[in-house]
Amino acid sequence: MKKISFVLVCLLLVQAPGLWASQQKPLDVPYVPTKYPIVDEMLKMARVEKGDVLYDLGCGDGRIVIAATQKFGARSVGIDIDPERIQESRENAAKAGVESLVRFIEQDLFQADIHEANVVSLYLLTSVNLRLRPKLLRELRPGTRLVSHNYGMDEWKPDQSAVVKVDDIPHDVYFWIVPANASGTWTWTMGKPAAKWEMHLEQHFQRLSGQAAVDGASLPLKEVKLNGDRIRIVLEHADKGDITELVLEGKVEGHSLGGTIKSRSAGKEFAVDWKAVRNPATEKPIDAETGKNQFSVH
Repeated sequence: MKKISFVLVCLLLVQAPGLWASQQKPLDVPYVPTKYPIVDEMLKMARVEKGDVLYDLGCGDGRIVIAATQKFGARSVGIDIDPERIQESRENAAKAGVESLVRFIEQDLFQADIHEANVVSLYLLTSVNLRLRPKLLRELRPGTRLVSHNYGMDEWKPDQSAVVKVDDIPHDVYFWIVPANASGTWTWTMGKPAAKWEMHLEQHFQRLSGQAAVDGASLPLKEVKLNGDRIRIVLEHADKGDITELVLEGKVEGHSLGGTIKSRSAGKEFAVDWKAVRNPATEKPIDAETGKNQFSVH
């Protein structure tokens, strides 16, 4: 009996790795490494530089992580659910001499803590990008840069794109900046005598549209642009027959929006501080998945 038990234990030990592998979560994306010319374009488009914190989600053999640290001095982290890829990444980092400067984590990218990243790189499928999109918008700070090889984000259109040819095969590279949520109704007082200003903004990812009013009189918005948490609004204000162009520039911080307002009238320019507050009840989700925010670009 003892001999039989010993044999059974040995068989289980031999077969255990295979049993564990069969229980491992299946991969969301098959492993296909990004060609080095595309890696270079991705890091260039994302404007990676020293001091950045780059996370590569689905890092494969670690080449993007290693290049970001080796060429640009970024602090880089690779995340992959496949233990073979993580082991390969660590070996490649050692060969490149950057093993002490990078980190590789064996983990499901949907469960990973990515909040410290200010650059995120992807080479996943569009379907996986769309599942990941709410997490990116929820957990990453406004202004974080995203770059993806070949696969987009559907309704979230890229801020920039490029085509890289490798062996005569074109590859797309897409770039986004995570936007702050500037949607809703903003109010402030300004001028002498003090006038009540109100602005309502609708938002579809980084795209904004809306209208403004002063003491109930409508003002046309000539331009509305959002770059991360920085906003620029140009409107025209008619006062006693004179048309004044106002340029509002500021930063979105929660339900506060502040900065400067520059005015141009009769060849003169003025600048005053500006601070608006948002009614929290008017803020809306910016993800097109809600089906509520389908607005044109302005």
